[in-house]
Amino acid sequence: MADKTDKTADFVLGNKAADLWLYTADACASDKAIPKKYRYTTGTSLMNDADSICELIEGANLLDLREEPQERLALQKQALNRCVKLERKIIRMLESSQYPGVNERKSAAWTKHVLTVRYMCAAWHSKDKERAARMGLDARRR
Repeated sequence: MADKTDKTADFVLGNKAADLWLYTADACASDKAIPKKYRYTTGTSLMNDADSICELIEGANLLDLREEPQERLALQKQALNRCVKLERKIIRMLESSQYPGVNERKSAAWTKHVLTVRYMCAAWHSKDKERAARMGLDARRR
């Protein structure tokens, strides 16, 4: 069994992104949130976005800022864009009568997961950008 201290040493943003993925998977598996007739289209789209966010964050974390600053910053930016896209979809589902299970409470909880990942990723991106500038690395796209 894993010790709690081991979890704090992990990549916290990666854990938060995984939590977002799990929450999205649970929501997509629920007939109340995503009716069966929309499970393939809407559910797949939501899961793809959550999966993409996790992939981009993990991919950026695996790149060394000193060696590949442009690629790392680009992946972080893409993850931020996917968070905005996912958040927008959740808001649209709340506004739609086709998703009665996505109520104010469900939407707020889901959006909170997305915003946690988005704000943590934005802070990480900003700090990496500053670090790259301080180290004199070319962080501009080529």
